Amino acid sequence: MATNTKNLLFEIPERKEGKQNPTLLRVLLTKEFTRLDFGYTTPWYYEKGGWIKISPKTYLQVEGSTEKHVLKEAVGIAIAPKRINFESTEDWQFFTLYFEPIPQKEGALNMIEAEKPTENDFNFYGIELKIANGLEVLG
Repeated sequence: MATNTKNLLFEIPERKEGKQNPTLLRVLLTKEFTRLDFGYTTPWYYEKGGWIKISPKTYLQVEGSTEKHVLKEAVGIAIAPKRINFESTEDWQFFTLYFEPIPQKEGALNMIEAEKPTENDFNFYGIELKIANGLEVLG
């Protein structure tokens, strides 16, 4: 297993397929945690913009491994059963999820909110992390 000796920041390119909202913006790997940053815009089909929340059972899984890296903290988004209610379809929200640290190695990462997801769950599959593309940042 690779050890995390650096803080590596990955800018995530816009996805052409899969869930577009929320948008995964960045992934930060450190020896203390793995951080995922998101941007969310309210859907047009809700009169007041709807709401967002994240399941406390959300986890990260490195493809090829069965180990689950659990959610430790959420900033800017409520942990279910609580939720953030929006005022209009013009609202937006940035939020950050902190998980247990994952190994710093080449591969893909999955974020799983629900193992049997509905259209409202925030599951992301195949988040490519290429160590050479990571920007080293100060801790």
